[in-house]
Amino acid sequence: MKKLKESEKSYLDLAKKYEAAETVNQNLEKRIQDELAKNREKDYVLIQQSRLAAMGEMIASMGHQWRQPLNSLSLLVQDVREALEFGEIDDQYIDRFTRESMIQIKNMSRTINDFRKFYQPNKEKTLFSVGESIEDALTIFSTSLITHKIQVEFEYRGQYMAYGFPNEYCQVVLNLLANTRDAFVQNDINNRKIIIKLAETEKDITAEFIDNAGGIDQALLEKIFDPYFTTRIHGTGLGLYMTKKIMENMDGSVMVENIGDGARFCLSVPKVAAAVKPELMSV
Repeated sequence: MKKLKESEKSYLDLAKKYEAAETVNQNLEKRIQDELAKNREKDYVLIQQSRLAAMGEMIASMGHQWRQPLNSLSLLVQDVREALEFGEIDDQYIDRFTRESMIQIKNMSRTINDFRKFYQPNKEKTLFSVGESIEDALTIFSTSLITHKIQVEFEYRGQYMAYGFPNEYCQVVLNLLANTRDAFVQNDINNRKIIIKLAETEKDITAEFIDNAGGIDQALLEKIFDPYFTTRIHGTGLGLYMTKKIMENMDGSVMVENIGDGARFCLSVPKVAAAVKPELMSV
């Protein structure tokens, strides 16, 4: 009888310990979920800050791209008064005026569409062409490249289809281009050049960005992807950090190393075949 009571007591003790352990586990799980939520919120804030910084860059670029068509439209409008005074306005003049005006307006409209496309968020992963996303980024950044006399060599064959967020990938490329441009300026480099190469393995599409901007201080290589870390005078320290976060969010990666007289950034993102189930690809 005594042994039975001791057994019951041991059972109750074990039950209490189990209940206490369950409570601890539940509390720990809740704390983990709370911390994950906080981290997601922090990442969201950083993404928005990064996008705002990129938006400033884009608005400046857009202003440069609009300058020429606006100037052409201004000349066309001013010519109307002189054409009227000299009696040159006829059907042929109106046709030419309309045709040339519409060419400039379409150029401006295309610029707006390029920027609007970039800022539309991708809520779900999708198939996209890495080459085309890089081309979109180069188009948006073209004015800055011309202004700072940066030559870009980029030649690719094939689609190099990946699985992820195309607009976010485009933002990553813009971050790298802006970072390299600033390095060229800060280091006062002549004959500025960026070489972009695409390659693929069984699982990944890899894009290499090789520059001759002087490289990165070896002591800083491990820190450049940290939030708010920057070597630029007016840098935010968010561009490369968000580059890392965006690539990881696509199950990809980014790495950097010094090579020759510059640096090599390497972006890897999953291929379609490695990321999508065969039955989904046939849908």
